[in-house]
Amino acid sequence: MTKHYDYIAIGGGSGGIASINRAAMYGQKCALIEAKELGGTCVNVGCVPKKVMWHAAQIREAIHMYGPDYGFDTTINKFNWETLDRQPYRLYRPYSYFL
Repeated sequence: MTKHYDYIAIGGGSGGIASINRAAMYGQKCALIEAKELGGTCVNVGCVPKKVMWHAAQIREAIHMYGPDYGFDTTINKFNWETLDRQPYRLYRPYSYFL
């Protein structure tokens, strides 16, 4: 069985997704080839997870440094890794919606 496409993008990162969406807007029959997860390196293991970790560290530092001045009890020193680890996956969902 042979399939014919007007446009094929190799890689489901931001560039591949954007290019097939643009080609489809112009009426082209498109295919996307991706071996792993949509979103590419930045979304799955690079930029986005790093920024989530960085943001969490900034929040922790701000609470620790300034919280007592605003009446917050900062003596409870708990952290839930599973909750933080879910954040990149929450941010990943939009990639699958726009295909």
